[in-house]
Amino acid sequence: MARSLLDTPTYRLLRVLGRHKVMVAAELERLGLHMGHDLYLAQLWQEDGLTSAELAARTGVSAPAVTKAVTGLERAGANGSGLVRRERDPADARVVRIWLTEEGRALRDPVAELWYRAEREVWGALSARERREARQAAEELLG
Repeated sequence: MARSLLDTPTYRLLRVLGRHKVMVAAELERLGLHMGHDLYLAQLWQEDGLTSAELAARTGVSAPAVTKAVTGLERAGANGSGLVRRERDPADARVVRIWLTEEGRALRDPVAELWYRAEREVWGALSARERREARQAAEELLG
């Protein structure tokens, strides 16, 4: 019998995570954010004033991807007032740090709530068998 990619742990897990992504993306859009912006903001909510290189390392993306996302976050928000701002480090003018604005800080609770709500809804909609398969898939992938 031929093996199928549909039987792989990754495929089973991606099906569940895809549902979560669709739900989160729709809610983020209502907040004026694009998918992925929340992950950069989450890093800044944890530690404000990171550099682009630090954000890239923490999110596992390239520096150009961070630059593009930060540019979008600078333009986002009510009336394009920005959720973050870039400033040169006073101790080393070669370093540019990314800081949350008040509006960026204010999104912390709404974004966290939408993530947890999506998680409850996605996992709650799965059958016991689907939850077991997803858990098993995650365990197989993560060791």
